[in-house]
Amino acid sequence: MTLTIEDIAKTKNLLVVSDFDGTIAGFSKDAYSVPINQKSLKAVKDLSQQANTEVVILSGRHLEGLRKVLDLGQYRITMVGSHGSEDSSRPRSLTPEEEARLDRIHADLEAIVDGIDGAFVEVKPFHRVLHFIRVSDKNQVQAILDQAATVDSSGLKVTKGKNIIEYSISSTTKGTWLKDFVSRTDPTGIIFIGDDTTDEHGFEALENDERALTIKVGAGDTAAKTRVDGVDDVGILLEKLAYHRMQYVETTRLGL
Repeated sequence: MTLTIEDIAKTKNLLVVSDFDGTIAGFSKDAYSVPINQKSLKAVKDLSQQANTEVVILSGRHLEGLRKVLDLGQYRITMVGSHGSEDSSRPRSLTPEEEARLDRIHADLEAIVDGIDGAFVEVKPFHRVLHFIRVSDKNQVQAILDQAATVDSSGLKVTKGKNIIEYSISSTTKGTWLKDFVSRTDPTGIIFIGDDTTDEHGFEALENDERALTIKVGAGDTAAKTRVDGVDDVGILLEKLAYHRMQYVETTRLGL
């Protein structure tokens, strides 16, 4: 039986994990000017102030980039970037060999986007990301995909997302990060929300966990236990979760 929002809200120790882009924020051709759903933003802030409630934003963006678009001030919200490779509480550095491998794939990807207006390579600490959301010519997009399929990606984890292809030196996924975090914190209830291919790793990691409610945003095959249509629906869902969590925490505090 799939858990409901009300069920999750009434758990003793709640873990709320959400993706950012396509989940609590919409998409934009300007990666640093995305429309953040204000209901979702308020809800995660409200949730972070409740007792026995842990809130995490688990994003594909690198931490520095995530912080540029999502200023959470002093709210007690953990921000994890690069699909779990960048956890501010557990820093990790690249080896010289890893740096050299990323340099090689970077050069290969730059050769692909050379001369194509709107295509570019994003540099992340553990990844190089081929972006083509700004490319309007479908033939050019296909050419990018064809060339990307021929590059030497040995030693890298390759993930295709929405208008991107990501090459990672790290084997960490949202799924492995979630498994590790859950094992360390042992929540009694978990909610994980995401929209993209990379979020499927998280859905799969929690697929058989009876404590977890996993939610896919948008269409497409998924291992999530349920789904909502879009970013606005996530805002409504998180608002509902925050309301019921506050009610539960207050009732528990008063011993009612």
